[in-house]
Amino acid sequence: MNLRWLCLISLVVALIPMYDAEAANPNLSVSAENDAFGNRFAGSMVVEVVVNDPSLSDTNSAKGEPDVTINGQSLRMTQASSGSWFAYFAHADAARAADATVGLAGEGLDFGVFCGRDTPEETFGVSFSGTDGFAVPRSGGLSGFADGTGSAGACTGEPGGDNTNNVVRNAKSLNKNSAVPTGQTGLDPGAWPLIQLYTFRSVTISYNPGGSSQQVQLEYDKIPDISLSTDRETYPSGAEVFVTISDAQLNQDPTDEDSWTFGPNSVFYRAYDDRGSASAAGGPGLTNILPHLSGIGFADNGRLQVDLGSLLEIRTNGYQPDLTVTDGSDVFSGIVTFVETSRNSGVFDATDARNKSVLGVIGGSQRGLVGYLEYNDKKTGILAGSTTATFSADATLSVGDAGALRPGTRNQVILHDPDQNLNSDRGDLLDVSDPASTIPTLKIGSPITLAGSTGAEFYVDGGAAAPAQVSVPDRHSERLFVDTSGISGSYDGLSIDTGTSAAQLASVLVDTSQPSYDGTNWLNYDIRSLAKLEGGLADASMSLEFGGGSVLLAGPGLERQALVQLGPDTVSQIAGMSGTARLVIDMEVTVPGTGMLPLVADFVSLGMAGSRDVNNAIYRFELEETSRDSSTFEGTIEYSVANQINIFDPKFIGSMSTIDDRVRFIVTSGLTGKDGLFISYSDLDAVGVRTTISSQPAVSTHTGTVSSNSKSFRFGQAVVITVNDPDLNLRNDISDIYTAVNDPNSEIVDTVGRDGVILLEVLLKDVRYKRCMVGGVTHGGLGSAGFSLVETGPDTGIFEGSFKMPSQICNRDGTGLMSPAGGSLDVKYHDARDSSGDARVASLIARSPAPAPRDVAPQLSSHDVTRPPPGDVTEITLSGRLGSHVPGVPLAVAITDPDGSMRSFESAIPGGKYKSIIAINENSLPGTYKVSLSHGGTQVGSVSFEVSIPGIPDWVKADARKWSSGLIPDDEFARGVRHLVESGLITPSDHEGENVPDWVKNGARWWADDLISDEDFVESIQYLVKKGIIRV
Repeated sequence: MNLRWLCLISLVVALIPMYDAEAANPNLSVSAENDAFGNRFAGSMVVEVVVNDPSLSDTNSAKGEPDVTINGQSLRMTQASSGSWFAYFAHADAARAADATVGLAGEGLDFGVFCGRDTPEETFGVSFSGTDGFAVPRSGGLSGFADGTGSAGACTGEPGGDNTNNVVRNAKSLNKNSAVPTGQTGLDPGAWPLIQLYTFRSVTISYNPGGSSQQVQLEYDKIPDISLSTDRETYPSGAEVFVTISDAQLNQDPTDEDSWTFGPNSVFYRAYDDRGSASAAGGPGLTNILPHLSGIGFADNGRLQVDLGSLLEIRTNGYQPDLTVTDGSDVFSGIVTFVETSRNSGVFDATDARNKSVLGVIGGSQRGLVGYLEYNDKKTGILAGSTTATFSADATLSVGDAGALRPGTRNQVILHDPDQNLNSDRGDLLDVSDPASTIPTLKIGSPITLAGSTGAEFYVDGGAAAPAQVSVPDRHSERLFVDTSGISGSYDGLSIDTGTSAAQLASVLVDTSQPSYDGTNWLNYDIRSLAKLEGGLADASMSLEFGGGSVLLAGPGLERQALVQLGPDTVSQIAGMSGTARLVIDMEVTVPGTGMLPLVADFVSLGMAGSRDVNNAIYRFELEETSRDSSTFEGTIEYSVANQINIFDPKFIGSMSTIDDRVRFIVTSGLTGKDGLFISYSDLDAVGVRTTISSQPAVSTHTGTVSSNSKSFRFGQAVVITVNDPDLNLRNDISDIYTAVNDPNSEIVDTVGRDGVILLEVLLKDVRYKRCMVGGVTHGGLGSAGFSLVETGPDTGIFEGSFKMPSQICNRDGTGLMSPAGGSLDVKYHDARDSSGDARVASLIARSPAPAPRDVAPQLSSHDVTRPPPGDVTEITLSGRLGSHVPGVPLAVAITDPDGSMRSFESAIPGGKYKSIIAINENSLPGTYKVSLSHGGTQVGSVSFEVSIPGIPDWVKADARKWSSGLIPDDEFARGVRHLVESGLITPSDHEGENVPDWVKNGARWWADDLISDEDFVESIQYLVKKGIIRV
């Protein structure tokens, strides 16, 4: 028998204490405890609390109710038939607000009915006096209850009838053993599942079993780390598009998989169930909760915008059997349904069990086409193709990193002002609709705002009006404050004397009926302060009234905040008016008689007036406090440069974000020096005086360049065109695309451009590469070749496009064909604005082609790594550059493991550079890993690295020697065993243990005396662990 096997039978471990790897709360679990979302929950989410204690699990004999509290208040528990104890709770106000959206009992966010905390114990068999009320699922036989729109009192009677609770659909059944009261507490079965309501911000849930308290800490706040992801970067024709949303707040029911359906102007909870069967769909139970999202605790999340473009299509699948959904009267189209991947996961996807998605790529789609998804104010592009493609006395305000801002790049805006830290117990928000907030503001040009208003009045149709005082206390944000002091009652609307004449309005707006005038005009409004009052916006409208008539601006049906385009007819109507304008907001509203109502209504314009740029706009920053009591508020700023193909595009101009924590603005020229932009803020300093604090980041336009990948080309060779112009980078989160015109009827066909305006054209032999028909046969040009300028990555400002050099091209007049051989290749890039703000044309011939970038061999951030302990990951970065890469062809990376097995993946090569992460975890094999790289089937490099197991510290060996000689007790030697487990050298096992004679400690002594190796010692202990002789 060799020493290794002697060691196996000689280690005495039966007396070694077991290593406790269980959680800190072995008997308490809370559904909202989730590290991925920072242990946060929000809005009307229901939280499930479970106590699973063997000492209280007997269902056949009486057991005392577990002592569970929420912020020190009693949380009543009920025993289920499994022996575990359950409770459900939610935020009182959010639960009622959610229930108030219900259109039909049992559908949508129905919590059942609400009872007050003073409900007698005899009603339901249990007292809930420690709550702020509670909800029960059945109301038949009860009185005193209310739904979400009413005020609940003490409930009496006996619950019966149908279960209308739709937010705890899969609660465990109660223990109904006849030997004990129902649920051990005597709860009426008709009241189950019951949801207890509380008011809180931070939440501490405690289970007090008599010894040490078990606790779970939660935060009731905005959910972090919300994301939308897709399964790949580019999609071939006809492909399924797999989309995943990770958002804990969508997990309303902790007991079942939730389902959400999103439309262009609609959001539905459980239109379908998690199997795709109609739930609320088809009847009055289907309620559009989009207007109510903020009221039930959603921020930017909870709504999904889908821009199909010419690429995407909506399909039916097992989650969504129809392309439309109806409430019996209105039909909602353009819907997509997401279902939770598992109960209480907070992860949702639109792909059913058969891997069929509700979104797909249209068959026959050309490369370069793009669609977009936007969730939580973040936009994600879907690309077609096979390519990889502080303010008190010490207030301060900063923007970016003190350098010039770049187009399409988000830069931080940071404000530090203790005066705005109004609540030290939560993060504050600078809200335009909050009179207590002071708003940092950016103003470009001369937009018309309400800052010149002279008065206002609440009116009653056919009755007397109630005049209200107005003021503009924050002169930079130019919000109008309407004072409602002394005004109370119901009114039909609000009329504001703007102090602005029709002529002044007309001078700011772009009248496209005038020669050489073109552009768009917008109404930017925020009436959230009015919307918070009792009333409604469904039938509301906004108009301008003059002495000689009125002009409808928006409605019927207003949003709380919106950027609305004003059509040419509206602008012409305003130009035809005279006198001072009154802004009339026609809506039924009940005024409480106290408080200020901040309002915003701006007239914004962008375009051209002859040869003059028009850019009149105002942007307000609703910054968010970085953490409670920090007094530091942050947001972002981003700008896009208008060019010849987008300055008149309403979709592009409408992408401005004018009131947000993430402001996005549009420039038509550089803004530097005395003409630069200022973000201004009215600080109330230490002596009570308003002082303007400003930050002036430089906003520049850039001179674009164009280059090709070679000086000469063969027929059929790929011609790669590169345009470097940061001004073309419009968004920070997606790769922008400019596509060649493929419409044969367009005068700019086969150029990159739009609406008759050229951005880029290719010339061969000084003739535009353009299609023609010769002898009844159409010969293609740049557009039919599928040419697109695709940004090499989000935020790079470098664009590449490619086509194959043709052997024949159309002649200048399109009547015949000619060979491009012997001629020149020229590319003209029409730069709308160079660094001086002037238009220019960059030509390929006017300069030599850019030298091909050199290759950089593959590099690893580390060549020797130690295998990490369980739960940890060590990352190795693989990077390099391919100077002569083919755009659209990814880098193939193959890794051969020490055991000879192989795995592979692809890496994008934006601008010729590549970077990938190789993860090493506790299960990675020790030894040599070989990395091989290829591109287009050609080997382009290789590299290797070593993974080793962690060494055993000397103190572990010293403890083994002392233990084997009887100098230290078993529990001290157990430290070394725990270290081996925590270092990943030994894997725990659930195997049952067995006894080992206590006289055999020789193995430990042999290892301590270097008679056996570290590997033999570890392998020996691992064998004992695997057999259950050691249990950890």
